[in-house]
Amino acid sequence: MKNYRGIIIAVENYHDSKKMGKVKHAIDDADSFLNSLIELGCDSENFEYLPDNLATKTTIEKKVREISNYATEGDIIIFYYAGHGFYYNGKNLISSIDTYLDNLEETAIELNSILASFENSNSKKTIAFLDCCHSGIKFSVIDRSPVTDFSSDELKYEYSNVEHLTVFASCKSEEKSQVDIERKHGVWSYYLIQALQGKAKNIYDGNLLFSDKLQKYLFDKTFHRVKKITTEKKNQSPIKFGKESLDRFIVADLTEVFQKKEITKNSESISFESAILLTTDEDWVRNLPGFDKNKNHKPPKSIDDYHKSWIKKISTDLIKDELNDIAKQLKAELKYKRKDIEDILIEDGIGQLVTVDFDYIIEITQSQEEADTYVIKRSIENFRNSDILNNEDFNKIFEKHFDELEFSLSRKINVDKIIDMIEEIDNEELIRVEYDNSDTSFCTILTAGYSGHIELSERNFKIINKNKVAPIELILSCQQVYKLIGSQGLPKMLN
Repeated sequence: MKNYRGIIIAVENYHDSKKMGKVKHAIDDADSFLNSLIELGCDSENFEYLPDNLATKTTIEKKVREISNYATEGDIIIFYYAGHGFYYNGKNLISSIDTYLDNLEETAIELNSILASFENSNSKKTIAFLDCCHSGIKFSVIDRSPVTDFSSDELKYEYSNVEHLTVFASCKSEEKSQVDIERKHGVWSYYLIQALQGKAKNIYDGNLLFSDKLQKYLFDKTFHRVKKITTEKKNQSPIKFGKESLDRFIVADLTEVFQKKEITKNSESISFESAILLTTDEDWVRNLPGFDKNKNHKPPKSIDDYHKSWIKKISTDLIKDELNDIAKQLKAELKYKRKDIEDILIEDGIGQLVTVDFDYIIEITQSQEEADTYVIKRSIENFRNSDILNNEDFNKIFEKHFDELEFSLSRKINVDKIIDMIEEIDNEELIRVEYDNSDTSFCTILTAGYSGHIELSERNFKIINKNKVAPIELILSCQQVYKLIGSQGLPKMLN
């Protein structure tokens, strides 16, 4: 669905707030709609998203012109609008944030002009989703209603012969588009989003969502839900109009969505006790800040308990300085307070910075292979707030820090079985496994499409990235790996 492009508008709070009521959850609707398109494989850069203050009349009209100019014959234009709509002086209007009820002629936007602009583009298909067909004098935050009818019937007549324009509208004229307070969405938009996310039952043909089944689903679900949540048992009857060259067309291809669901389903039986971000480096012992030639310090020539202890002792300053620097950055970037960071603990070559969200740990030891080399391992573990992984400032602090993501499995797995099943696939260009015949409790898995590799033991599952990246990038690499191995059934092998 890389050829989908368009504009998504949500006006929830108006400048003319005394006369233009709040359209509750309009932004929630638009956010979820856009995210649904991205999950379907659409490119977010192909969409102009205009919530509230960005949705001025000037900006909306400008973006519509740009999209119409840029759209190619192979593009499908998507137009989504959540906000107040009007039928005024024989014209259907949508409102911008700077629309004023006393001056609709000059401050609202004629919907026909938007659709006409798309019609005149090179695109052969435009799909519009309008959660704004309203009526009535009164309005509240519960129903999305302006001052007078938004005439969907008029639009239906005007565009009855347009072959490449289809409009899904939330209700007929003389009806109001209701808000579902419990679900924090417009009723109609909620079901539209459910359909695009693959959560609607029995409406898909394979992985495809067709226009006729989408409309029937939106009508049935919306109509019954509105009856249920309104004390007056109100009517809301979604409609679809326009003319397609066939009786039905594909609204969305949900292949990627259903593939992800299948991978998730296959992975549900895998439970992790803990997750650790980590990285390991080596350097010469003589480069440690505690190494002092004036004190007659010399690089070790042997690997033994004495030198192991000595290296840990002279590494204290390095550990202390790094932990203090991390604490300083956390205070500056994440606005941590004194109570958010406990005292730094350093003992026997191990330093630990305990924060309200996670622990940052440094461990320095003598190399087991080169006597004059030390090994430094850095890790973030004991997550108490997993949301921190999505924090931009957190990822900025630890940019290019980690290349491993390790999970401790809650139960022992049969590595032999996994090795056997991968070898049964018998396609090393797709997926292959490496192991030592003398000890098959550990194996390395390599799969096409991922430059790193997987290390699997009876109790651990580790993703090894090729380069050091920020935490969020390592998480995304893990998701990529799961998608790749999921297509081969590997998560099932971990059952």
